[in-house]
Amino acid sequence: MSTNIINNKHDDNFLKQITVLKERIRDDKTRFDPLFQVGTEIEACLLDSNAQPVHAKSLINELSEFPFFKKTGCMIDYEYGTCQFEFKTPPLSFSDLSNLESLYEEFILDNLTKSVKRVYPNKEVIPVFLGANPSPSVLDDKIVNDFARYRELFDWQNKFQDIELEGNYFRPPHIPAAIQGFHFHLQGRNPNHVSKMFNHILNLIPSVIVLGASSKLFAGKIYSYHEPRIYLYDHSEQQNSGFPSIPRYLDSLEDYINYIISKKGILAKDYFDLEKDRHDDVRIRLNSKFYRVETRIASVQASPKALMAMIEFFVGYIYYAIMAEEQGNQLLRPLQALREERTMAVISGYEAKSHYNITDTIELQLDYAKKGLNELNLKPDFLDILDRRLKNKVSPSEFVANKWYETFDGSIEKTIYKIITEIWERTKNNNPIY
Repeated sequence: MSTNIINNKHDDNFLKQITVLKERIRDDKTRFDPLFQVGTEIEACLLDSNAQPVHAKSLINELSEFPFFKKTGCMIDYEYGTCQFEFKTPPLSFSDLSNLESLYEEFILDNLTKSVKRVYPNKEVIPVFLGANPSPSVLDDKIVNDFARYRELFDWQNKFQDIELEGNYFRPPHIPAAIQGFHFHLQGRNPNHVSKMFNHILNLIPSVIVLGASSKLFAGKIYSYHEPRIYLYDHSEQQNSGFPSIPRYLDSLEDYINYIISKKGILAKDYFDLEKDRHDDVRIRLNSKFYRVETRIASVQASPKALMAMIEFFVGYIYYAIMAEEQGNQLLRPLQALREERTMAVISGYEAKSHYNITDTIELQLDYAKKGLNELNLKPDFLDILDRRLKNKVSPSEFVANKWYETFDGSIEKTIYKIITEIWERTKNNNPIY
């Protein structure tokens, strides 16, 4: 892999940093850290009854003072868009995902719901837990928060050409304010184990897109793409996001460092900034004493249970796949085939046509995930959600699109209000979409 270094006055310090990181990786080959500690980040947005964006600043300020956050170690924070907020959970043991689910329920029911009513007493404000902002008013310069990093990102993206999707054109810097993601990181045993986790997660990406898409309704319009969120984000960053552009699977974690430093940064001043600037579907984080893989491909789901189902899918499959690999069974598919399958999954979902039958692949991977959880002596509490989606060939994106066609009465704003109201009820009641 190429190892071009970022060209700035910190090159000497940067080279020293890379040397230290690689030495640390070599020293840590025999580490045996606790497996699959999981921390999550979920983004949501606020809309009113007229489907107009609502500034989240007052809500974030109030919530950040709640005892819940000091008690649990969770965090509430700003995001790129003024109407967005981000909820973060600390790393927890995967052995009991019900604890993580309870954190989400407590945040939503005991904190978010009550705080929204207090902060916005004169209007109805609805938190939207979907992968895209459905408001037709979201694509505006004013929607970007006035923080240095976000303004710099805005200026960087503003130099790019418009993005075309089904006859509609979008300015690249508006896209991050209009989409929401569900990110989570999983802790590995040691550097070698984490590189294997990274490799096997790549094989899950098309299936996760199919099962978890939720953004056919984007900025006031229904699109035919199964997951337009991903298509738009990839193009808004000029391919600085998406399926990692590695030429081959990682043999070691040093391969990943070489991949990161071969890429041009956006706002990077050191390696960790370069790492953060890569908005790939999956990335390895070295910014703590532990070794972690962060997944960024999953869309926001309407319920905590569905979020937990995605985590179970990843953990069970990764554990089984690495165990099978150590026994001489190779489950990794060609990278180019995965890239093509990802593209087709974004466009066509369950009807994707590529090198493999997508529904057969999902069925097999779900089976492997169950076997992996069994090897971990864990009972799958949430995977049946994904089983039922596969059986019914449905995802939240189809559910939302069908609701649009059922309820559209000539008014985009009123129809959006009906849909986000139903989604919010599902979120509050932890009622997954099957």
